[in-house]
Amino acid sequence: MSRHLVSIALGMGALALGVATYHAGPVVPTVSATEQAVAPYIIEGRTLGVAREAVGRVGAQTTGDLAIIDAVTANLTAAQKAAIESQAGVVNVSEDVGVQTTAAASVMDRFNTQNSLTNNDGTHRWLQEWVGAPVGGAFRFGEYNRGGYRFVIAGPGTVDRYASIPTSSPTLTLQFSALRAGLESGDYVSVQMSRDSGFTYSEVARIAGPANEKKFLSYSIDVSGYRAKWVRLRFVSNLSAVAGADSVVIDDVQLAYSTTYGAADPVPLSIGAEQVHAAGYRGQGVGVAIIDTGFWDIDGLQFDSNNQRRMAAQYDASRDQVDCINCAVSTDGSGHGTHLSSIIANSRKAADGRFFGIAPDVRLITIKAFDDGGASTYSTVIRGIDWAVANKSTHNIRVLNLSLGAPARSRYWDDPLNKAVMRAWQAGIVVVVSAGNSGPAPQTVTVPGNVPYVITVGAMTDRYTSTVLTDDRLASFSSTGPTYEGFVKPDVVAPGGRVWGYMALYMNIAYDHSTYQNSGPYFTMSGTSQAAAVTSGVAALILSGNPALTPDEVKCKIMAGARPAVTSSGALAYSVLQQGAGLVNAYDAFYEPTTNCANRGLDLAADIAGTKHFVGSVTQEADGKYRVTSPNGYLWDQGYLWDQGYLWDQGYLWSDGYLWEQGYLWNQGYLWTQDKTWVTGYPQPIGGSVSSTAAMSINHWVEQE
Repeated sequence: MSRHLVSIALGMGALALGVATYHAGPVVPTVSATEQAVAPYIIEGRTLGVAREAVGRVGAQTTGDLAIIDAVTANLTAAQKAAIESQAGVVNVSEDVGVQTTAAASVMDRFNTQNSLTNNDGTHRWLQEWVGAPVGGAFRFGEYNRGGYRFVIAGPGTVDRYASIPTSSPTLTLQFSALRAGLESGDYVSVQMSRDSGFTYSEVARIAGPANEKKFLSYSIDVSGYRAKWVRLRFVSNLSAVAGADSVVIDDVQLAYSTTYGAADPVPLSIGAEQVHAAGYRGQGVGVAIIDTGFWDIDGLQFDSNNQRRMAAQYDASRDQVDCINCAVSTDGSGHGTHLSSIIANSRKAADGRFFGIAPDVRLITIKAFDDGGASTYSTVIRGIDWAVANKSTHNIRVLNLSLGAPARSRYWDDPLNKAVMRAWQAGIVVVVSAGNSGPAPQTVTVPGNVPYVITVGAMTDRYTSTVLTDDRLASFSSTGPTYEGFVKPDVVAPGGRVWGYMALYMNIAYDHSTYQNSGPYFTMSGTSQAAAVTSGVAALILSGNPALTPDEVKCKIMAGARPAVTSSGALAYSVLQQGAGLVNAYDAFYEPTTNCANRGLDLAADIAGTKHFVGSVTQEADGKYRVTSPNGYLWDQGYLWDQGYLWDQGYLWSDGYLWEQGYLWNQGYLWTQDKTWVTGYPQPIGGSVSSTAAMSINHWVEQE
């Protein structure tokens, strides 16, 4: 995290995974495509040659190779697709469809600060404070009323506030809760909207008497017609001027809409990276590849902390063309890829001397898989992974950042993107993936974060207090495990709330959401996409200290060095299905001696070959609770019922002294013999194929926390 198109990769899209029938048979006749509609497909074979031959037998031509998964792309008719699926040696035929990212966003005021007119509690900022007359008399902000801080209207007057809503958002909804206290007939508060900066208003709701309520009522009003650059929300009161005679108490006012990206924190992240930097390790020599929207040629990214050029390569997967070797060109019209690159590698320092980037001296390899609107295809992202693996040695690519995701619609080993990701891990590349922004419900970790081998990252937030650790908490949007194969995910969490990063004013995201453009070239955004970038930087630091480490060993060090959130009594504040091993800490991970705790019981080569597949240690009881178990019996009681909810406003300390009594035994794989049984069942159509309506997104945005 987050609308950022990515025909695969960045957004909501479709992917169909058909499983072919394996049998020997007669030569398949050529099928005429005359006057038949064609669609793009990914055809996987037992070998690349088999896939090519299968396409040729039906009279079609391949449009590209995806060697990393022994696949080709081709435009096929429905009849040609069916004919290919019937051929021996064809493993899978998947629709290569467009996808697009979506994101929930809002401007909001919870009124939790006494007498404040400037609260910004949503993903985006209001354009100004509340203004009008008489503020402070009849209009009282942040007044303690009925057990909480509210906005109290107790007399006549008008108050309003500006916001900017992108016209690209399909909807705009005004939401708030209100309680009428002692209202007489004729008393009312008119709720009004303007889309022309306040020149004209229309009433969208009226809170009227007579009424004397005991409970708050929730209001949700479709105001999609008011999407504009200068939107004005106004409350006009016609209440009695007699103080205390009647009032309307309002809470949680927000304008909710769809957007692409969100907000951040104006200081470098505090995860212990500066201590590793001080020891002389800043990611030097390590190549980090980022598959995203491209690169911005700005000094903090082009040059490392020693003012040496560090751009290794720029490759465009959509054009299958290398744009630059050992040089830099601006290719990012979106801004998303630039933001992630900045989190990983920005060599600029803050006033306190800390680097903004986690690993400021890495070699950067940017792989552009999305256009300026965020559009791409499934095959384009796979092609990007293929290029990274093929050029691993040339550019010493040791880390690959994938801040993208789609709902799981097949077993992890059947998804073609997952297959490419596993091949990259097998090639010695540490793959770091965002968990997704669909939490806090269970089983919401997205593809390819559901691959058991990779490092899957959830998000936490510091609640606007970067130096106060005791109020930090898990972000409620952070996707939660287990996977449908029973693996614990995410593996760790990292800062993903209000993270600062580079973005030029002309880039689409910054242009559409100018209220989050900060001083100079910085822009604030939120999501598990940002958390994944943080963790990619940590992986690079570890490898700069010990280049001989394998991906499994790097994953183990990051998990073993993480700090779980604990309560005041020392108990886990969140399940391992929510926080994994805990909050990443660069210093502890760098010096962690343990290296053999990740991916135990798994066989990557057999998994890729299709001779063995694996399930994890999570089961679900009949009462709906998830527990971590093993063939030898009980391991860990994670007896959480998600419908009971969590107190997300509660902060917890990330403990560096927590004792895992069972070690990291949840990170254990077992041979798959049959599917897990879940109380709520599988998403359809789990197993044999993936629906053509399946979605994929990059940086799916959610409400700022």
